[in-house]
Amino acid sequence: MTLTALSAEELEEIRWPPEHEDARALFVKRLREDPDARVWWVWLAELRDGEQVGSGGFSGRPGPDRRLTVGYGIREEHRGRGYATELLTLLTDWALAGPDVDVVRATITPSNVASIRVAEKAGFTASGERVHDDEDGELIVFERCS
Repeated sequence: MTLTALSAEELEEIRWPPEHEDARALFVKRLREDPDARVWWVWLAELRDGEQVGSGGFSGRPGPDRRLTVGYGIREEHRGRGYATELLTLLTDWALAGPDVDVVRATITPSNVASIRVAEKAGFTASGERVHDDEDGELIVFERCS
């Protein structure tokens, strides 16, 4: 799998599921405001043959607390093959290898057992913290530290 950080223009050309169109619009807006921050937003995941399997990324540049929140998604036809774990591991390894990040967090709904397993396989552990999201409700916070 290869990962490519996308610019606003590249992100506009990628086919996204309709239910995630609002997120894509937000990412494009943020990338237009700060084009140099492309590595802190959306990365396209492709197989060696160029087939797109999904995407992942962060919620913007790390803050003074040296934490990032990561998100990831795999296209339905590619699920169950280990690509989500590989994507999450690659993104997290990259972020933690740099000088600006000590902790990568993933927030997951308690009912999303598959995503919880992905996070655990990628070396994340439940922090014991829970947060509330207006759209998704209660979320479990998973963390992986440097």
